[in-house]
Amino acid sequence: MKHLNNKDPWYLGEEIPDMDLFFAQIWLSCFVNEFKNPGGRAYQKILTIFKGYHLWFYYGEKDSYEVGEHLVRKFVNNPKFTVLANKQIINWSDKLRSYAEKLPQEHLAKLSKQQLWDFYKKHNEIHTQYYQWGWLPVAADMFHNNLTERVKQYLRSINVTEDKINEYLVLLTQARSKSLIQIEQEEFLQLALKIQNKDKIKPTLLKQLQKHYQKYFYVKFLWVGKEGVNSFDYYLKELLKFASPRQKIKKMLAEMETKRRKILLKREQLIKKLKIKGTWLTIFNSWGDFMVTKIYRRYAQIYAIYRMQPVLKEIAKRLKVSLSQVRFMIKPKVKQALIKGKINRIELKKRTKFCVYYVERGQEKVFIGQQGQKLAGQIKVADLSKITEIKGQTGCVGKAIGRVKIIIRPKDMAKMQKGDILVSIATDPDIVPVMKKAAAIVTEQGGVTSHVAIVSREMGIPCLIGTKIATKVLHDGDKVEVDATKGIVRKI
Repeated sequence: MKHLNNKDPWYLGEEIPDMDLFFAQIWLSCFVNEFKNPGGRAYQKILTIFKGYHLWFYYGEKDSYEVGEHLVRKFVNNPKFTVLANKQIINWSDKLRSYAEKLPQEHLAKLSKQQLWDFYKKHNEIHTQYYQWGWLPVAADMFHNNLTERVKQYLRSINVTEDKINEYLVLLTQARSKSLIQIEQEEFLQLALKIQNKDKIKPTLLKQLQKHYQKYFYVKFLWVGKEGVNSFDYYLKELLKFASPRQKIKKMLAEMETKRRKILLKREQLIKKLKIKGTWLTIFNSWGDFMVTKIYRRYAQIYAIYRMQPVLKEIAKRLKVSLSQVRFMIKPKVKQALIKGKINRIELKKRTKFCVYYVERGQEKVFIGQQGQKLAGQIKVADLSKITEIKGQTGCVGKAIGRVKIIIRPKDMAKMQKGDILVSIATDPDIVPVMKKAAAIVTEQGGVTSHVAIVSREMGIPCLIGTKIATKVLHDGDKVEVDATKGIVRKI
């Protein structure tokens, strides 16, 4: 393996709870192989540590920085490529969703082992092509803020002062259209407006709610389905909560639309004031579009993962192993087990507790035991005990003071009170309901096109992203001051 022990130190890409190797290998393998087309450069190496369903993956520090720089140069030299990227993200998200619709959900016992393998393989192929495009904006900004820093350089070159840099950056990259999260919320509120009597909901409204449920029920299925999906009763109960008073709902909808229009007007005025056009106008527009397509693609892939579960369960049944063991098989071994009957059940059982997955171009390997521990030992862990101030990138401008609540998954949401500071590794659609209570949001991960940046802007909540260490330094109950405009969190 050419790059495993080179001198490029490991750099944490992401920490993701509730993740398995079945899904992770799709994008991890893509990043060192297929990602070169269309991006023009792939990563050299990736090391991934699994402790149960908890994942940490690492790039080479220099390598990941250079991938980001390469993509930023590509965006600036050929801004039309960013427009193409957004179109292809939508295109492959639609293809992934369309294929997911075809995945069998019942009577899988009638399928042959070859048919099961064909479904598994095709899903892997489409999801890989989806990531070739979907990862472009992430790779350009999430890990080393390459795109953010390049845009700040541009703003300085047109005489934007330092105290305005973050404010202008957020405004100029504002999405011009609504994300699926905002669309879903508005559709739901429109349904609530139609309730005339809580004790007797009209059948036509129940049918409309059923359609809403079918569109969005799966959004919290991350990534191994630990939280399940939302039931129809969940949506009905939520609808009844919103149903009264109706005037309040109308006001909420009107305020959301007024706020959105005001922000877009301010954006247009700033573009005229700064005389932004050509290359940089395309980049700012595409950046906002990246935020919308991020949510679009995320919904598609969650749906695809949800629809793959019956296939995985049937494969586990045929191979006489647990579902967890199937989740820790890599693609070639699934084929080998189904078609040729070769499987190492003892090794698979060990993988579910701890394993290390390493991948570089044309090669992949899973390590367990002493070999795995030795590789995991290459990761250096810093002492964070004396840190009282954290820096990050501005997701949405503003300031707030409050008590920290660490929110990772829906099970944590009950402790969140209105006015608390939500601190997370990263946010996903499954914790959107509790984000509304936050006085500010702080995350370890995420570029300006991340989920949390998108939602915080739509909600108008101060947000700091990409801090790297927030959940390690801050704890439930800590009182903190968040200055998202300056990119700083301080313990009080």
